[in-house]
Amino acid sequence: MRFSLLACLLPTLAMAGPRLNEIQALGSHNSYHLAPPEALLGTLKAFNKNANAWNYSHPPLSAQLDAGLRQFELDIFSDEKGGLFAEPLGLKLAGLRDTKLPPHDPTGLLKKPGTKVLHVPDVDCWSNTPLLTGGLAEMLAWSDQHPRHLSVMILIECKDQPQPPLPTKPETFTRERLLALEKEILSVIPAGRLLRPDDVRGSSPTLREAVLKNGWPDVDTLRGKFLFCLDNTDAIRSRYLEGNPSLEGRLMFASAPDKTHPAAAWFKCNDPIRQFDEIQGLVKDGFLVRTRANVNKPSATMRDKAFASGAQWVSTDYFAGPDKIAFPEDRTVRGNPVLGKAEAKIDP
Repeated sequence: MRFSLLACLLPTLAMAGPRLNEIQALGSHNSYHLAPPEALLGTLKAFNKNANAWNYSHPPLSAQLDAGLRQFELDIFSDEKGGLFAEPLGLKLAGLRDTKLPPHDPTGLLKKPGTKVLHVPDVDCWSNTPLLTGGLAEMLAWSDQHPRHLSVMILIECKDQPQPPLPTKPETFTRERLLALEKEILSVIPAGRLLRPDDVRGSSPTLREAVLKNGWPDVDTLRGKFLFCLDNTDAIRSRYLEGNPSLEGRLMFASAPDKTHPAAAWFKCNDPIRQFDEIQGLVKDGFLVRTRANVNKPSATMRDKAFASGAQWVSTDYFAGPDKIAFPEDRTVRGNPVLGKAEAKIDP
């Protein structure tokens, strides 16, 4: 019996999985965050009347991966010589008041050179992964044990602005330091385990053109991999794009200035209520988007808008506990509803 070529191809086409832009996955906000010691919170309110907003702790990154989260946010600071964040002002103030606190850096990680992961120097600086390389190593080890996991997006916010009257002055993320950051990431995550802008652009003249004409890889070809996205939309982004406007040779995707920019591929749109139409438009065009399901406290309205927007990554502080948010059937990953894939069952 003879079969036409089309008949032979139909089963293969039917089995083709969704592309990266055709999913929705939950992630965590300030994924590294640990609450300051309770005894210190009163003192910290002298610097920030809303310091109670810092009173939350996330489990280790590997535990979040176990829970099905596939997008993480890390705030980072350059610390080339080490020790820049080892003696925060908060601890000194606690000492003046004879407030007893648990050890801040019992293993001395903050004294070592290398990029640090924390929220606000001096006052909100407790982290479940003080060293960027340590956090990445933890995630890579988890990945090695779960090689078929959905690709993991790691959102990197480079922080370098001083916050008077706090005394610690962060190091500026110069172009050179941004390139050094790439080398630091590659010292832990092998290049073969990454999805980079060049991988998506291929032979197209720009990343934007590749996304619009060729689309994203399918999720199954990306299993076991990571992709990094630069959260900054300020001078740091400009430095990162300098000399490579389409992210040629770069490791991270950048949230482009607009969807006509040659680097346009992924966008940060943190307000799914105000930016709802914008997010849906970007998703329908084929771009990737990260948004948030809450700010400081649970919000059913913000959550619902984030889900309905079609943003591929929805970040939340509430991925466990009584205020837990999840997709239907308690899933952390699903097909994208804006692109007609809501019923797709996708293994995280």
